[in-house]
Amino acid sequence: MWRTTGHDKAIRSLERALAEDRLAHSYLVTGQKQVGKTTLAFDIARALNCLSDDRPCGECRQCERISSGLHPDVRLIGLETARSGRLRTLISIDQVREVQRDASLLPYEGRSRVFIFESAEKLSEEAANSLLKTLEEPPESVVIILLASDAGAVLPTILSRCRRVDLRPVPAQTIADFLSESGATDPDHAREIAGLAAGRIGWAIEAAEDPSLLESISETLDVVEEMLAAPLTDRFDYAERLAGRFSADREGVFAELDLWLSWWRDALLTGQRKPELIVNASRADKFASVAESVPAESVTATLNALRRAKFLLERNVTPRLAIESVMLTLPASG
Repeated sequence: MWRTTGHDKAIRSLERALAEDRLAHSYLVTGQKQVGKTTLAFDIARALNCLSDDRPCGECRQCERISSGLHPDVRLIGLETARSGRLRTLISIDQVREVQRDASLLPYEGRSRVFIFESAEKLSEEAANSLLKTLEEPPESVVIILLASDAGAVLPTILSRCRRVDLRPVPAQTIADFLSESGATDPDHAREIAGLAAGRIGWAIEAAEDPSLLESISETLDVVEEMLAAPLTDRFDYAERLAGRFSADREGVFAELDLWLSWWRDALLTGQRKPELIVNASRADKFASVAESVPAESVTATLNALRRAKFLLERNVTPRLAIESVMLTLPASG
């Protein structure tokens, strides 16, 4: 039983390769964060080592030990913590050399040794070049799976030696059905989480289990609404705070701007009389109020300003200037 949800095309391809005994020795699984890359990698590990005729069964000893993280032949390699206690920014050559030593040994318990590299785009140059040697001449009983959110950041020589599996965003309805059918949450809540997930089924599962994620989103959306009635000085204070976080938390700042985008997109959809498409359904009354009081062209201008701010931040324009431009465009609404 495959645990991967929403990626039927990838699973069908892997099932055919498994049935015909032609699984590759190296894979590159790509897709946005929390879209299901790690789940698929462990599914492949289970399929390779499963004792059942219908692989992966998810129930045999091999599958259970892989699922519980106790299988000695299946390893997840990611960023390590330095002595300072901070997470390293690159996967080191020492980590790759350790994998190469283990790969030279026969499997200890299963049929295949499987090495899964999280964030393969974060391999140091030395580590990537060293790993390339193993990819060129992989041991018979070894499978290496590289996971990457940005395939363009992976060395072309590594790309050329891996069978690529691209995972696209999972449809919101598929995510909602999974959450409600698995008992993670009720159907109405599942639909709202699925909309917020933006195709990231891993994020949706986490949000259903951890209410603090949705609380944090709600707090940010409260700020978005507060800024509508705020004077320009308060808006600039907010821009300064958000910009001040950027160097230490780029990902968090981009996520906050994405929430701004989702709010204003919902406001635009409400004005276009398409309320069934909005993501933040619990704020439908506020969107209706904005749609009545703010011209559609002003909403569109705000969306464009937010997209431009993200574009500028990605190109290292001064964060405060990029975000202040949004505050200047922002319409006022009580």
